[in-house]
This record gives sequence, structure tokens and C-alpha cells, in this order.
Amino acid sequence: MRFGIPNLIDAVGELPDRSNILFITPPRPEKSIFVAHYVNEGVKSKQPAVYVTTDIAPAEIEAKAASFGMNLAKYTNKNLWFVDCYSWALEKKPAERKDARVSGPSSLDDFSLSINQTVYAANKIAPLGRVVFQSLSTLFIYNTPNIVYKFCQVVGARLKSCGMTTLFMVEDGMHQPDVLATIEHMMDGIVEVKFEDGRWFISSSQIKSSGKVELKITDKGIEAIR
Repeated sequence: MRFGIPNLIDAVGELPDRSNILFITPPRPEKSIFVAHYVNEGVKSKQPAVYVTTDIAPAEIEAKAASFGMNLAKYTNKNLWFVDCYSWALEKKPAERKDARVSGPSSLDDFSLSINQTVYAANKIAPLGRVVFQSLSTLFIYNTPNIVYKFCQVVGARLKSCGMTTLFMVEDGMHQPDVLATIEHMMDGIVEVKFEDGRWFISSSQIKSSGKVELKITDKGIEAIR
């Protein structure tokens, strides 16, 4: 599966179908734009997508994507579904939306059920699809590591069996090395984004060339520098 970032395919290659990928990113607001490219690439090619969010509202995700020319709202509840585990903390809920809502990041049974329901809807459209989970880091704030490991293992296996290629996001610097190593052990691949001295770089366990690839952010989103 193509990530959806222009020019990136030449360096990184495609993500394997039916796989779980750990997406490590700096805890910066730009992180949503990276995964928006991934979702946008899918829905534009008639591939269903599920966007699980724990740290930003679905409407804000759509607005950020739109500011870079990606009209995700056009596909919402058609071949893009949101699982909203963010709005539970808001005093005023976005009643006009039809997202699958979770009662909180510690309600993992409810969380799992909501993911199952949206993936079931996606599977009605096509046997292969995409999932973004933004992010596992939030779950570690509200749950013990062992509980998150079990949740991630069960949900990840279910998503693969349903034909999904999932980006599980974690924020760099928020976790102890043993926690990150355990999550990495559960994954089929790793994509890591770095922000160093004002410049963006991406590397991957799928990478074809050696080293890391430089990226730039333009008014149309993210682009790999050839």
C-alpha cells in the first residue's frame, strides 16, 4: 500500500497488505498531516479507511487535512469512518456527527467494539482497507502497559484478519525504552519520522535505500525530497 506522500514510494516502497505498522512521530501538531496523506490515498482509490482518534476531534482532523487540499470530509461515513475517543472529555459533544464514540480511553472493551463495528462497515466496501490509530500514547496515560499490550495485540490481530493495514501511532520521547520495544515486537514494520534542526526526515524498516529520506511541508501537504 502506498503511504500517499508524493515521491516517497521511490525510497520507502509500499506498506504490506494486512499488516500492523508502528508509526513513531514527534509529539508535534504536524503528525496528523502525515497520516492524513495515508487515509487520503486510500479513500481516493476507493479503499475504505477507519481513523481512530484519542487526542484530536474528527472535525479538526478533517479541517487540518482540508487546509492542505485533502477533502476527507467528502468521504466521511461513506468509505471513511471515525472512532472518536476524544470527545468524551468535552462538555459539549458534537451531536451533529455520526462517528462511533468511545466513552473514554480506559473503556477498552467499548473501544474494541467500536473498532469492530467500523471495520465491519469498511469490509462491506472492499476486502482490503486502511486504519490509523492516533494514538497508542494516550492509552498508556490511562492504562497500565500490560493492559495496552494485550489490547494492541488483540485489536491488531483482528484488523489484519479483516484485511486492514494499520498505522499505530506513538509519540517519540513519551515512553520508556522497554515499553516501545514491546510494542515494536508486536508490529510487522516500523516507520519513524524525525524533526531535527528544523528539518523533517522519515525512515522505515521497509526502506529500499540506506539512511533516512528528507521531507518538506508545503501548502499541499508533505512531500519527499528527491
